[in-house]
Amino acid sequence: MALALLVVGLVTVFVVAGLRQDDKARTRERAALLTSLRARETVMEQALVATNDEREALRQLALGDMTSLHRRFGVKLNDGFGFEFVYISDAKGRIIYSSERGEQNQLRAYSWIRPAIERALADGQKAALSGVVATEDAAGLMVARPFEEKVEGLDVAQPLVAITVDVIDPEFLRMVGAPASLEEVELIHRPQHGGRHVGVFIPNLYDGSEAELVWRGAHPGSRMLWGLMPAAVVLASLLAVLFLVLMVRARRLASDLVASEAKARELAARDYLTGLLNRGAFIEALDAAIARRRDGETLALLFVDLDDFKAINDGAGHVAGDDLLRAFARRTEEALGEGSVVARFGGDEFVAVVHCRDEGDLDRTVERLFAALAPPVQLERGGELSLSACVGAARLPQDAATGAELMRLADVALYQAKADGTGLYRLFEPGFDAARVERRRIELELAAALDKGEITLVYQPQVDVESERIVGFEALARWDHPTQGRLLPGAFLAVAEASRLMGRFDAYVLRMALLEARALPGVTLSVNMSALNLRQGAIYNMVAAALAETGFDPALLEIEITESAILDAQSEGQEALQKLRDMGVRLALDDFGTGHASLVHVRRFPITKIKIDKSFIFNMGVDRDASAIVEYVVRLGRSLGITLTAEGVETREQLRFLRAFGAQQAQGYLFAPPLPLVAAVAMLERQNAADAGATPDGASASR
Repeated sequence: MALALLVVGLVTVFVVAGLRQDDKARTRERAALLTSLRARETVMEQALVATNDEREALRQLALGDMTSLHRRFGVKLNDGFGFEFVYISDAKGRIIYSSERGEQNQLRAYSWIRPAIERALADGQKAALSGVVATEDAAGLMVARPFEEKVEGLDVAQPLVAITVDVIDPEFLRMVGAPASLEEVELIHRPQHGGRHVGVFIPNLYDGSEAELVWRGAHPGSRMLWGLMPAAVVLASLLAVLFLVLMVRARRLASDLVASEAKARELAARDYLTGLLNRGAFIEALDAAIARRRDGETLALLFVDLDDFKAINDGAGHVAGDDLLRAFARRTEEALGEGSVVARFGGDEFVAVVHCRDEGDLDRTVERLFAALAPPVQLERGGELSLSACVGAARLPQDAATGAELMRLADVALYQAKADGTGLYRLFEPGFDAARVERRRIELELAAALDKGEITLVYQPQVDVESERIVGFEALARWDHPTQGRLLPGAFLAVAEASRLMGRFDAYVLRMALLEARALPGVTLSVNMSALNLRQGAIYNMVAAALAETGFDPALLEIEITESAILDAQSEGQEALQKLRDMGVRLALDDFGTGHASLVHVRRFPITKIKIDKSFIFNMGVDRDASAIVEYVVRLGRSLGITLTAEGVETREQLRFLRAFGAQQAQGYLFAPPLPLVAAVAMLERQNAADAGATPDGASASR
């Protein structure tokens, strides 16, 4: 009877698991399809922003120069991005410019788009509007963006609205379904509610109803269920037999488990090397000490960090370092005495909580600790090492009201002690440098951000100056802070470089970029590396390890290092750069012109590219000296066989200067802002599709 119940139970588990797997697959497919559709909307909105110079458009409308407007706006969106319909309407929905499939003054398709625009204007839409417009005969993905600029003398209701539509046809549906490998994607204008749909409902801007995207869904759970059912029956039988055997043995083992449980809890709470409490056990002990504290009693928390421990560990070896840590733990417990709690938080960081009557009592406790650490440590393998440490302290209730706040303030005090020197003690004071407290906060939050994956990447294209074809992308880091939103590197990189996080940050960004760039084939990937990793000579090992892990082609990787870092590089850094170049990795000198480097100095390093700082590019055509400097750098760089890339290109005039000077590459908002990966992939795919010989007519040819 029990065996039958077990078999039935296992079959039920498999059936439920299969159905849940099918549901999860449908959920993933819906999310992936919506994400792909939103990504297409983002690309369309960015294209609308990039091609619509509002002031110039208003000027051309005021002059009646519709030919120039058509060439600069409608033709670019149709030929360059594949958007079939482009319109500009006034604030009342009247069309003042139209382009359908590249032909000016056409309004054949506007009849099924007009209701969506008129409804948005009637609702007082102020921001960009995007979504699906679907009728029985036609459908499209529409983005409408109100002008921010206005102009006097234009006899139409303002603000104007720029509109573009990407026709939803089989090729469009195949493209949005491709990221999730969805097949037979269809758009249903009037979905029949009810029944079991493998699809997702989306708003229809045409009349405020709903349209539905449906597809042939996968059923991994059902396939798995039928494939595993015979084996599951056999397995259930075996498990039943095993269960009977285990029941017999369990009775004999129960007493042994009870006896070992206490020992396991004790071991789990201890640091294996020093025998002190570990972090988790200490926090529990601190909370208990706070709960037992009597009125008028002071608890002090000490954060202790060994001075120059990394140098000792690297120079004398890990065995000597372990001897030092064990000696420190033993002496600290003896110095602080009975009633104190000492723990190792990891590495060379220790923490203790002690009871004290007043500040003088705390000072005497720290003096005992320093006295205990003063004698040299005798190493097991012979020899001796000196031992010193910095101590930061905070008190409860004088400085903090909770255990978490007490630990934070003691850490701030330790940060101050280490900033002031070695072998020092600091008691927390509210007047400590607020900037240092802020830097510490950023450092801790940045470390947590790396653990949680809050650091993301965007990609800005680098183009050939003559053809304007994409030849590479620069990966740029962004911090998606949980409370402050998206932060640019200027808000946190200085803190990372001043702490121990820079190496970890660079390795994280490099690995992520190499993994994501596999979606950007055939072009170079530029990644910035800090001066710190170059000075320490760690850059080669970091890059080599990332390439080995990801399998990325070294010939397509370009490491960007600032001008000052290159010139300050010692022999270890120069050797690391040469080893990277020998591996095939390209090396770019970033922000050239902001320091004191000259191309003569650059010849001493295996540099393959120079990136001219955007400050010079911005002033070209305005400042004669800036133009002359750029021309000189480009021509001399070409004579040395070095590729020249201009950063911060924003206007066609700047691009004409660069072409005249002979620069090879350019990067800036004229071509595209830093893009999410999906938008960068779409941009490159459009270029590759054009290279493959796609025809110019029809929606499919333009993608």
